[in-house]
Amino acid sequence: MRLRKLVAAAVPLPALLGLAVAVPAAAATEPLVTLADSAAPLVNSARVGDVAGGQSITAALSLKLHNQQALEKFLADVQNPASPQYHHFLTPAQFTAEFGPTQADVSKAVSFLEKSGATGIEVSGNRQAITFTGSAAQLESAFHTRIGTYHDQVSGRDFFANDAAPTVPADVSAVVGNVVGLDNHALRTHAQAVAKPNVVKAVTPPVLKTAYGTSGLSATGSGVKVGFVEFDGYQKSNITKYDSTYGLSAGSVTTVPVSGANYDSSPGGGQIEVELDIEVVHALAAAASDYVYEAPNTSAGELAMYQKIASDHTVNVVSISWGACESAEGSSAAKSVSNAIATGTAEGISYFAAAGDDGTTDCYRQTGSTAKAVDFPASSPNVTGVGGTQLTVTSSNAYSSEKAWNDGASNGSTGGGISTVFTAPSWQSSQSTTYRKVPDVSADAASGSGYYIYTAGAWQTVWGTSGAAPLWAAFATLQNQVHGGGLGNLNPKFYSIGNGSSYGTGFHDVTTGNNTLHGTTGFSAGTGYDQVTGWGSFKGSGLSGLIG
Repeated sequence: MRLRKLVAAAVPLPALLGLAVAVPAAAATEPLVTLADSAAPLVNSARVGDVAGGQSITAALSLKLHNQQALEKFLADVQNPASPQYHHFLTPAQFTAEFGPTQADVSKAVSFLEKSGATGIEVSGNRQAITFTGSAAQLESAFHTRIGTYHDQVSGRDFFANDAAPTVPADVSAVVGNVVGLDNHALRTHAQAVAKPNVVKAVTPPVLKTAYGTSGLSATGSGVKVGFVEFDGYQKSNITKYDSTYGLSAGSVTTVPVSGANYDSSPGGGQIEVELDIEVVHALAAAASDYVYEAPNTSAGELAMYQKIASDHTVNVVSISWGACESAEGSSAAKSVSNAIATGTAEGISYFAAAGDDGTTDCYRQTGSTAKAVDFPASSPNVTGVGGTQLTVTSSNAYSSEKAWNDGASNGSTGGGISTVFTAPSWQSSQSTTYRKVPDVSADAASGSGYYIYTAGAWQTVWGTSGAAPLWAAFATLQNQVHGGGLGNLNPKFYSIGNGSSYGTGFHDVTTGNNTLHGTTGFSAGTGYDQVTGWGSFKGSGLSGLIG
């Protein structure tokens, strides 16, 4: 089994024919605007009944940013060495003043929720998201749609979802971009992988430091703060065991609860995921301070976590190993979370996300679909999507070679392909694409060279792009220390290097293998950039000298 298990995937559909939509009589003459991106994912699902009117549902409104074109220009300029804005990142207060929703916007949205009867209304620190709770009947009335119970015919799971895209009064739509959480179809889950006979050589801190060339860097991660996006908990004793085994002088590890979530007293099945993330960062950058954000495994919880990371502005680097194929995530949630990530990027935070473990068919595991799809949030333009390779080293742990990770249907393959949600950013123009391509970079993720970690009281070998993402986050942590501050979205720098004469100095170009899986022809690795391994893996000292 692979390390990550992506959520049940589906493509949003138009309103289902033959289903009545509840519209209060008083609202019949109101000018209403449809939030088209907020249609629920219902493919492969059958409606089996109504949700009980008294069922409590927690959802969130994502408020619109201001001066969107100016924000896009700033995000480009802040990474352009020729611009006066280069690396002049914003504080959260500066971002909110220039691009965030105003207090008047918030008041209008809150008033709408209060009139609907919603309770537990909580505004994010940067005013971009408002979490709230209401009964199904209250939300049906507020958003003019029925909420039904559906049965997923592939997974066998029942879930609730809005039958049609929600609508809101025109004056509310002026400040609200999307509503997330009217369905619970998408769950961010994981799959754990344990040691198998095909493990050739598990990777440990000495292997990773030597093979990827960070041994020569004086940086240890000291003074840098790393954030982790998690939907489960961990036990500090396991992290301590890993550190002590390899003689790592580690910084502090702190849990940051989001919306009341804290799983550490009784971690669930995702414990292996959380401990993998932390321990892989420790392998290269143990001295960093870790902040483990733990949120409810809901769309509202996910959005609240990313907004809290941006509004707290505590961390410099974020590692993300939980994801969903884009159609499962849905346009509403993807765009809302992407706005939160763009906010953090403008503040100098660097984000790294696993590109997925189902090859080019990212939705296959839950829907059985063999259509090409990519993983979110790796597909967000302000995230560095990390693909997977199989690393081979010499007897002295020196780098020997890499090929694209593809262990077949049983053990997975690196994700990669073309987004259907996000257009191509300017720095990806050389790849001749209308929509964003992933991954951007890659690192070890194969079962034959899995990560040897201590988790849940035992040593295990795990693999997947969930290992590659924190490894790149660890490298970025070292770079924050080397260069004395936050670096923001590193993709423009990576693509500039990849397209230039210094490419071979900074990257291992992975030129063999593919991500064909489940009978669908994927992409092939080749010279330079490809949709299997991106630009390749990092040469620690070499790439460090090119970043600044």
